[in-house]
Amino acid sequence: MTAKTETLSLRIFGRDLTISCPPKEKNNLIKAAELLNNELEGIKDKNNALIIAGLTLANKQLNSKEDSGKSDVVDYSKLINKIEKAFSK
Repeated sequence: MTAKTETLSLRIFGRDLTISCPPKEKNNLIKAAELLNNELEGIKDKNNALIIAGLTLANKQLNSKEDSGKSDVVDYSKLINKIEKAFSK
């Protein structure tokens, strides 16, 4: 049995991106795109903006986990690969 997915259209860094995701992840992906876009707005180096924003958000994530004492590990590699494929088109 295959998992149900929905198509989600996002606009990140001025580019349209369409991805498939499980329905339960849709709202979090929308919020993640908003966070990423907000982070990108404040970066002056537009050539490296996606890398800088990704590092900044990852650093915030790691710091918040250290502060809260949580050690949950989340694998975002599939999502990152989808985004990279979409941007390479």
